[in-house]
Amino acid sequence: MQHQNQTPGKTPWGSFWSLTVIQSMNALNEKGVQFLLIGLGIWLAKELQYSLSVLIVLPFVLFSPLGGWIADRWCKTRLLQAMVLLQVFVLVGMSVGLWTEQLWLAVLCFGIFCIQAMFFSPAKKGLVKDIVGSGNIGFASGVMEISTMLALLVGQIGALYLIYTLLKLWGPDSGWQAAALPCACCTIGAVMVFLMSLFMPRYPAQSTRPFSWSLLWCHFSQLRMLWENKVLRNSEIGIGYFWFIASVMMLIVLQMAAEAHPVQSQADFMQVLGQQKDSALLFAWLSGGSISGGLCASIICARKIRTWVATVGGIGMTLGCIALALLPYGTPLFFAALSFTGFTAAGYLVPLNALLQDRADNDKRGDVIAAGNLVDCGLGILAVLLQGALNAAGISPQWQCGMLAVLSAAVAAFIIRNVRAY
Repeated sequence: MQHQNQTPGKTPWGSFWSLTVIQSMNALNEKGVQFLLIGLGIWLAKELQYSLSVLIVLPFVLFSPLGGWIADRWCKTRLLQAMVLLQVFVLVGMSVGLWTEQLWLAVLCFGIFCIQAMFFSPAKKGLVKDIVGSGNIGFASGVMEISTMLALLVGQIGALYLIYTLLKLWGPDSGWQAAALPCACCTIGAVMVFLMSLFMPRYPAQSTRPFSWSLLWCHFSQLRMLWENKVLRNSEIGIGYFWFIASVMMLIVLQMAAEAHPVQSQADFMQVLGQQKDSALLFAWLSGGSISGGLCASIICARKIRTWVATVGGIGMTLGCIALALLPYGTPLFFAALSFTGFTAAGYLVPLNALLQDRADNDKRGDVIAAGNLVDCGLGILAVLLQGALNAAGISPQWQCGMLAVLSAAVAAFIIRNVRAY
């Protein structure tokens, strides 16, 4: 396909919406197969959520500099297409592993999927500004975040609900098949998205920096570049905390459902179903609020990045976590608080993400995004370890929400002091 330059004064919104669909499907499939494996783990009476959560972020910690260099050095569209094609092959492998009841093969393919997501991230984020320019970056970044949240919502809830439905339909011995069928459907969707990606416009690489083996261990130099820029540093501190609290809340929700419906074995069929159903319901409230909050923030930031929205969101997250710590589980007010927490968290994230992408130099944007991903995923691993330790220590989900309220208050104070003036 011929290289396309953006016409002055005219934004190619068709290309942006295509990118939105492509990245949404990638997120949906990744989160969907993660929760298919978590649901299968519940059926097998195994706790897979912690190992899978670490597996998602580990490639970002190990290979982020390499991913950032490739996104800057080569055509981002070509990289995007290659990663979407890789997704197709990975999903085929996962489907085979599930149909043949080989858990190791399914988890191995999921690990490759996580590596694919690491290379995919700087390519799709870098393309946003190439397509829409600085004037529309606030709105475009918000739309990308909303679409990601919606995809995560569909992936999380859809996977758990489908396993719940298929187990109920096919009986308590059909856990492998109940996970394999939705995975095969994700594969079909990935093929369709790959075909769509072939029509994306191509933009020239922004960097001519040659390959160096130091890319495999230059994490600290990228982090130093991010840290030395005050605007980028403060934005990434805020963004990193969002992914920290998002990871902790995901695990807290699963812990709440597990405590409400403890599963001892595959034979405990009704408890398996109850846990799957409760998990899906909790994610629906949390993610539904996130989508609404992201939409509101995107509209507010449509023509200008308004950092005060992040301040309001930080305060809202604090209040939401306090409410979750105090309200009884399963009540209407509890669900409302869960939704409110997601709403304010998404509103908090949108302007910070837009600010990071807009203020990064064009020829270093991939490096900046990769460094940011490294911070986000490092905090994601910390979140998994922390929540796992709190769970093992017998700390209730309500107390954990109270701890998040204290942390959120500190981050809100940081945003008020350091970011709102940009």
